[in-house]
Amino acid sequence: MSAPHREVPIARRSDDPTTGAIRRVLLVCLAVGLVSVLVVAVLRWSDLMVRWTSPVLVAVITVFAWLVLRRPWAVLPVSRLVLTGLDLVWLAMLAARLSTPPDQGGGWDSLFPTVFMGLALFTVIGYLVFSTRQAGAHAATVALAVLAVGTIGLTNAPRDTGHVLDLVRYGIYLGVLAAMLHVLSRSKEQAARAFQAARTANAEAASMREMAYRDPLTGAANRRRLEDELVFQSRLVDAGMPVALVYLDLDRFKEVNDDHGHDTGDRVLAAVAAVLERGLRSGDLVARLGGEEFVAVAPGLDGAAAGAIADRLRRALPEAVDAQVGVPVTASIGVTMLRPGEGPQEVMARADALMYQAKRAGRNRVVADIGVGDH
Repeated sequence: MSAPHREVPIARRSDDPTTGAIRRVLLVCLAVGLVSVLVVAVLRWSDLMVRWTSPVLVAVITVFAWLVLRRPWAVLPVSRLVLTGLDLVWLAMLAARLSTPPDQGGGWDSLFPTVFMGLALFTVIGYLVFSTRQAGAHAATVALAVLAVGTIGLTNAPRDTGHVLDLVRYGIYLGVLAAMLHVLSRSKEQAARAFQAARTANAEAASMREMAYRDPLTGAANRRRLEDELVFQSRLVDAGMPVALVYLDLDRFKEVNDDHGHDTGDRVLAAVAAVLERGLRSGDLVARLGGEEFVAVAPGLDGAAAGAIADRLRRALPEAVDAQVGVPVTASIGVTMLRPGEGPQEVMARADALMYQAKRAGRNRVVADIGVGDH
């Protein structure tokens, strides 16, 4: 059985892409509304109702515009509250106009354009600030209330009873407008759901890619990520940029596991990865090949600089790991430069051979084939 339909709320999240559009539309509506209120106030200041309502509407529009500009998080709840209040005010204005004689500024003709235009505008705004289902209920409520209040007002004013059919036509107009907006709003919410699904899928894909490229124990890059990086860096080498490779293997790591246990050994590996990350630049890559072997790729470093960094890491490693885990360890390091046209396996094999030269020379040292010398 399929899952029941569940509507996506509009712009509930602060990073929802529709929030900015809603704010812009609201600001345009508020600007138009403010101009309309001021024009009507100037032209019809003699009307008592206009005289009483205009200052209040100007104040509401001004405060609301400030909220839209300065308090984005409050736009939707305040919009809904203000819209409901305006609905009630306009319905009261409709009733008051119809109950007031024409010679006193009332009657059917006084409903144009402010009352009827305002109610239509509120129907449109409802589809901006409510969910589709709520906006539909709001539009239906407004249309029915207009028909009910208008019919009562026209019935109590014999001079305007001939406009009942016109009122029904206006109610139908609101219904057609709401139906069109409903279709558009449904399309918008489907687009919003698609956007959210795509964003979630992208985030999950990125997370999976990150997991596929990370060593789960140390958080360093894994062999796959290292090989991809070397393929990429080989293009830079072809263009003339130096790229250094530092190959590190911990000395007598088996004794650490035998004497202190594999949990401690795992902590040592994680500490080594952290030392390498701190000791290298932000753009360098630290990878764990497996076991106690680590490789760092440092683009832009020449031979002398790569050898110096490798020796600094070698000297810092025992004290740093001892401070974190309580077990000092040393490392033998091979340093080489990536050569034009060289693949990952070739350069790593050469760096591995240099690292084993350091092992055979007594461990805890750096051996390089880039004119740096032994350290």
